[in-house]
Formats: sequence, C-alpha cells, structure tokens
Amino acid sequence: MKYFVAVYQKLKNIYMSQSSMENDLPMICPSLRVYDNEELELLKPQSLLNDEQKKALSIIKKQNVAYELNSVPISPNFWDLNPNNSLFDIYRDILDKNNLKDLEENLDKVLDHKSPVLFDAKNSDTKEFKAYKKYRTLFEEAVNKITDHLVQFEGLDTDEEKSNWNDKLINLNNLKELTFSEWKVKGSKDHIEKELARINKSSDADLYLAMAQNAKQTFEAAEKTDVISNSSIHDIHFIPYDFMENESGWNSLRIEKSELEGLHAEAKNSNENIPTEILSIDYDESMIQAVELDYSFVHLKRNWFNKNFMLSDYFEWKEPKKIADGETISNDFKLPAFPKTMILIKNLKVILDPSIVSASVSNTEQLIYFGPMVMKQQVFINKNNNQRFLKAITNVKTIKSDQLNYLAKKTVIAENKASIISSFNAKTAIGSEPAETMKTATHASFSGKTNRGNMINAVKNLQPLNPVPHGASPVQPVNQPTNPIKVPWGSWVPKFPTIPTPTPISIPVSLPPEGAVVQFRVSDKINNDPIYKCAISIKGTNNNRIFEIESNEAGMISQLIPPGDYSIELRIDDYAILNQNFSITNVLPLNLEYKLQREEVKFKSYFLIGMICERMPRIPVN
Repeated sequence: MKYFVAVYQKLKNIYMSQSSMENDLPMICPSLRVYDNEELELLKPQSLLNDEQKKALSIIKKQNVAYELNSVPISPNFWDLNPNNSLFDIYRDILDKNNLKDLEENLDKVLDHKSPVLFDAKNSDTKEFKAYKKYRTLFEEAVNKITDHLVQFEGLDTDEEKSNWNDKLINLNNLKELTFSEWKVKGSKDHIEKELARINKSSDADLYLAMAQNAKQTFEAAEKTDVISNSSIHDIHFIPYDFMENESGWNSLRIEKSELEGLHAEAKNSNENIPTEILSIDYDESMIQAVELDYSFVHLKRNWFNKNFMLSDYFEWKEPKKIADGETISNDFKLPAFPKTMILIKNLKVILDPSIVSASVSNTEQLIYFGPMVMKQQVFINKNNNQRFLKAITNVKTIKSDQLNYLAKKTVIAENKASIISSFNAKTAIGSEPAETMKTATHASFSGKTNRGNMINAVKNLQPLNPVPHGASPVQPVNQPTNPIKVPWGSWVPKFPTIPTPTPISIPVSLPPEGAVVQFRVSDKINNDPIYKCAISIKGTNNNRIFEIESNEAGMISQLIPPGDYSIELRIDDYAILNQNFSITNVLPLNLEYKLQREEVKFKSYFLIGMICERMPRIPVN
C-alpha cells in the first residue's frame, strides 16, 4: 500500500496546485474501484449516446453505477461506495422536508399586491416615481460628463491647458454633487429604492421557489412514471465528456523510486484524508524502481442538483439532523459533502528491479498486488529499454470473480507460510551467500505491521536470470520453479477499514500442481496476422484457477495450466470479444489457436483511486 498511497498523494498534489477550490476535499478510495468503458458510457445522457442498443441498456443498467458514483462521504479520512447514502436520495429528502408550501402562499400574496409607491390606480407611474426617474437621469448625465472630461487629459500639452482642464473638472464635480442632492430630496431616492428592494427580494424568492419546485417535480415525475423517466436522474455529464473516446484530459506520469519514498513520507506526515490504518502499512518495496501511469480528473455534473438551493435565505430546515456545519464530515450530518471529481488512472506499469525474473512472480497459487490493485502474474519487458514491469488486471469480470476472491484469501495464508520458511530456503539454496543476503531475507519476512512484507527480493537470487531475446515482450517461463515462494507487495483490503493481521503458522509450502504447458496463438481472422497484447482471461469452471496473461508480438504466449475445465475470454481494442472453453486432461503440451473478428469495440478500464468531494458550507438552521 506504501507506493499506492504515494501515487495518490502525487495526483492529489497535482490537482490542488491546478484547479482546487476553497471547499475541495481530496479523499483516497482505499478499496479501489474499476470501471470499464461500457459502465461509464451508460451514465451519459441519452442525447450523447448514438447507439440505440446502448440507449436501451443505459435505461436498465445505469442505476447501480450511478448510485456508486453519487455516494456521499461519511468519513473525513476516505471516500468509498455507499449506495445507502446516495446524493439523490438525500437531496430528494431535503426537498420533501423543506417548507415550500408556506413560501409559495406568502409569495403569491406579495406578487398579487401592486406597489402603491410606484404605480397609481391606472397602473401609471406615481408622481414620486416620475421624479425619481427624472433626477436619476440628471445624475447619470453629470457622471458621464466627468468621465468624458477625464479622457481629454492625455491630449493636453501646455500648463495653461491643464489648469483650465482642472478648473472645469471642479465645476463638473460640483454639478454632480448638486444633481445627487436633488435626486435624494426632489426624487425621493431613499423612499423609492426601499420599495424597489422589497420587490426585488420578492423576485429572488420567486426564483428560489421556481428552482426548488423544478427539482422536486423532477423526482416526483421519476417516481410516478416508468423507468425511462427515472433513468434521467442517474445521468451524469462528464467533463471532459470524451475522456472515454480519446486521450482528451489524460496525462502521462512517471514517478521514480526516490520521489515515491518522499511522497509516502509526505502523506504519512500530513495524515490528511488518508486513514491511519493505511499509512501504518509500511513494508519493503525495494524491487520497485518506478511507476508509470496515465491520469485524468473527470468532473461530475448533475442537471438536477443545485447546492445554492440550500444556501438561500428562504431555505428552511427544521429537522433534528443538521445538513452541514461547513467543517465536519461524518454521518451526524445529512449532506456534509458531495462527490464532484473522479481521480482516474489507466495503463499502470510497475517497473521492477532488473534482476527480477519471470519465475519470481508466476506462481499461479497466489496474487500480486500494488496496493489494492491486482497485477498480472507475468513479467513484461519494454523492448526499447529492456525495463521489466508488471501490468494491472483490467478485466472487470475477472476482478469481481469468485476465483479471484478465493485466491485473495489463499494469498493471506501463503504469506504466513512464506514468512516462516523464507530464511531457511534462502540459506539452503544459496549456501555460502554473504550474510547481507540473509539479512535481506529476514527483513523481508517480518517487515510491515501486518506481516505482508515482500518476499520477491528474498528469492530473486534463487532463480537464474534467463536470457531474454531482444524485443521479446511479454515473457513467460516454461519451466516453473520447484518450490516458488512469493508474497504480494501490496495489501488487499476487501472491506475497509478492516485489515487482517494474520498470525504466522509453520506449514510447509506445497509443491505446484502438475499441469500442461499450453501455448496460445491469437491471430486476425481475415489476414491471419498475429495479434499483439491481446488480453487473455482464463477461469476454471470446475476449480478455482484463474490466469490473466497477454500475447507477445508473435501473437503467442505459454502458460502452465493444471488439469481441469476452463473458460477463456480474449479481448483487445478493435476486435469483438471471443469466449470459448477448453479442457486439460493430461500433462502433455497443448497448442490452442484463436482467430478474432475485427469490430469497432474499445475495452478500456479505469481505476478510481480517489474522489474530490466538495465540502458543503454551513447550512443555517431556522
């Protein structure tokens, strides 16, 4: 979680330095949320959807995601999904309990009664109102003459011209003061303007009433009519509106290790809007050299929501639970803040130490994390600079699958096993390795307050660094390690803020199950060209196995898969999703070939790592 917090702190600093407002409240999302293009696109207003099929889907499916992104924070330390505390439910309740009926009746009485100060029985201006207009006009003309005279000063050359100009300015100022006095006395200035202020105040009340009634009628219509009308409440206008279609609003970022350390220290020292439970998780991440990602701040606009409704002098709130005090974020207030800007990232790459080999991270029995983000168990290599890195799993179905939940629980147990035997394995494998290596292994075993230390640095020297052909990306070993030991360098928090603290137990690590080396080949159905970077998701249908891998430049990738029945999903931009099944019945090598059909489909996924909320100002209680 250490460097994940550092990434959040960096993005928070960028936002606060560029476009922050006084009441902006950046908040980390510790459980992390992943949304794909389809989910967010359904939240767009119907007018922005060109596909009729998407319009129909949006009516049915958009509600759940809308409730999530409208979750109102109830903690000052983090933001997370809370569908039971949704902005439109709270706002609708405020509209229902605000006393609009009394205001409407009083306002009708004011508007029906003509002002006798301004108009007579024939609806003509009164003598006082005519005088007011006459002397106000004379005063405005006197001010305009002074303005015109001031402009002439730049064209004066001699002292005599400037002296004459100054004398005239004095006369004009005297004339202005005289006309102002006549306006006050003969034009009944104070009396007329007091009446105008009363009428303007009634107009403000009229505008307030119209705004409140419009919002209330929107919700009432949604409840009384069918699902089509109801779906309009769940619409969200995204700014930039086209962040899903192109790179508009996206920026690239690379954070080196030294800066990551500094950012984490900054977050820990400030302890602002980040839970102490998260900040206290401090473990060794020495194998991480840098982090690369794209980020965007996507603003959420809602047609039906207007906070000014509650800030008006005419707003009345007599319920026992206050709306907001302008400071406290808690469940003691009805609407202490509301979500307004998503902090999204995509294309995450965790750059690894050059000595890390594929075998160190390819154990299919466990998961690798970057904070709460689950990483693919596959080392990729940048062919331009030979940097090794990991990618995050972006398939939402995989992340939400039962298999992933099973492995997550299993990983916690495996971490305890690894922490007990790591020193012994390192000693037997290395033999006469210097004492410093043993020190590193021991530190990795027991560092961190939750026993979630990173074991990759303790085992990375146990496996030889296999030569990698130039341009090979990604890399997958054929021979798996006999006794792999791997503990994820992150901390998954399935339900915040509960963070499990496992007790180490002495149980030997089991050998990896036997299986077949399956080679997948993915190509274009029309021209048979290999498809590079095709995401391959494999899930067991009669076991809890799960694999997330990608094809290399030759459109191929090999994976050791235990016997069993599996479903496979292949997806990449510009191609239709391909879903099929296959079975492993023995340990003999198996070749599987898949051909994809071209289709205009985009499979982008976004990680919501934080939310900018807006703190509500103090709402007075009447």
